[in-house]
Amino acid sequence: MLAELQNITKHYNQALSDRQKPVLGGISLQIGENESIAVTGPSGSGKTTLLNILGTLDVPDSGLVKLQGMDIAGMKEPQLAGLRNTFIGFVFQLHYLLPQLSLLENVMLPLLPLKEKEARRAGRERACRLIERMGLKDLVNQKPSGLSAGECQRAAVVRALVNKPGLLLADEPTGSLDSETAARLGQLLSELQKEEKLSMVVVTHSHDLAARMDKIYSLVSGKLLPVTKS
Repeated sequence: MLAELQNITKHYNQALSDRQKPVLGGISLQIGENESIAVTGPSGSGKTTLLNILGTLDVPDSGLVKLQGMDIAGMKEPQLAGLRNTFIGFVFQLHYLLPQLSLLENVMLPLLPLKEKEARRAGRERACRLIERMGLKDLVNQKPSGLSAGECQRAAVVRALVNKPGLLLADEPTGSLDSETAARLGQLLSELQKEEKLSMVVVTHSHDLAARMDKIYSLVSGKLLPVTKS
């Protein structure tokens, strides 16, 4: 199994109260090699929390998180940071491109820790290939202010993939886009997941994007329920 959650629970303290709000109530999920999964559910149901726990950006109150067969509970932050940079790619609803950098400079940011000249060269070549695959070749020198929302989000996908992650986590990646642009990005994500032979978990409200995944789950009242694809 590429990644696994076992009996994950999570609570948050409620504002102006001593009570805790339950968010995830004993969730288990297995993610296989080259598998794509959509997680749907109402706003506030804990979808982003689930994704952040899977991506080691948050910790559960209880339960087990395993990545590449390793229990991450005993890992220190430098180890987790290294794991995030080499094994996990993140795409968010907002692209978070740095405004002072060009498109090419933005997508190459994950390559900065590379020390070897050959690795940096290979990383740049991969970045350029992915940029062309996403239809952004003529925009490499543009800064985010000169790009459309869809172009910025496609650049964010390239940035997430440039280090050849085994697992791509996408949190509402089409949520800020118009329907036509969202549909195109959803198609590209699905195609790239297969081409790159990676596993992907997408949190989304989009029925179109969810339908492109191998499996669909719905997160409701702290429980993760499988959804039968029509």
